[in-house]
Amino acid sequence: MGTNLARFFRQSLLSYKALYGFMDFKTFILIKIANPLCQLSFLVLLSRYIYGDEKMTSYIIGNSFLLCAYNALFGVGFVITQERRFGTLTLVIASTANKFFVFIGRAFMHIIDGCLSVLMGFIFSLLVFHVNVFTPDFGFLTIIILCSMFSAMGFGLLIGSAGYIVRDLNLIMNLCMFVLWLFSGAVVPLSHLPIWIQHISGFLPLTNGIVACQLLNSDGFSALVFSHIIKELLLGLGYFGLGYLLLHLFERISKVRASLDSY
Repeated sequence: MGTNLARFFRQSLLSYKALYGFMDFKTFILIKIANPLCQLSFLVLLSRYIYGDEKMTSYIIGNSFLLCAYNALFGVGFVITQERRFGTLTLVIASTANKFFVFIGRAFMHIIDGCLSVLMGFIFSLLVFHVNVFTPDFGFLTIIILCSMFSAMGFGLLIGSAGYIVRDLNLIMNLCMFVLWLFSGAVVPLSHLPIWIQHISGFLPLTNGIVACQLLNSDGFSALVFSHIIKELLLGLGYFGLGYLLLHLFERISKVRASLDSY
C-alpha cells in the first residue's frame, strides 16, 4: 500500500514537472502568475464597471476560482494528447499499471496547483483591490476550494478523454473555457442567465463551489453551503467516473481505427 502510494505521488509529480520542465523560470512565472493575475484584474474591473462595487466580493471569489480552468482544461485535459506527442501513449496503454491511478495521478498535482491559484487570487485581491474574501471559517473555505478543484480536474479528464479520437483538442478546450466563463457564475451572475441555463450551470464544475464560497463569505456556514459542497463533490466523482469510462471506450475505438499513436 505504502509503495503504491509512493509510486502514485512520484508519477503525479513527474507528470507535472514534465508539463513545465521545458520552460525557463521567467516563462513559468509569466504563465503561472502574471497571466492569471492579469486575467483576474481584467475580469474583476470589468465586472465592477458593469455591476458596480456592491458585489465586488462575489466577483473576486468567482474569478479567483476561474483561475484553475487552465489547470483543468490545458493541464489535465491534454494528458492523452501530450502522451501521444511525446510518443509514450502506446507504452502507457501497453503497461500493466492500473490506468485509473495513472490518469488520476496526472490530475493530482493540478488539484493542488489549482488550490494555490485560487489562494493567489484571494491574496492579490486583498493587496490590490483591498477586498478581503478570507473568512473566519477557513476550514470550510479550504474544503470548498478542494472540492471545486477536484470537480474541475474531473471535468478536464472527462473532456480530455476525447484526445484518443481527436487530434487537436484546442478548439474543444477553448470552447469549454468560454462555457465556464459564461455559465459558471464566475463572470456573469447566475441570476442574469435564463432559467434553463441556470439549471445546466448547476452541472458545470465550479458553479456550486463559487456559490458555496459566496454564501460562506456573506452569511457564514449553513446547511445551504453544505449542500453546495456535497453537489460539487458528487459532480467531481461523476466527472472522474464518466471520464474513466470514456477513456476505455475511446481507447478501444482508437485501437479499432489504428489511430492510437497517429499524429
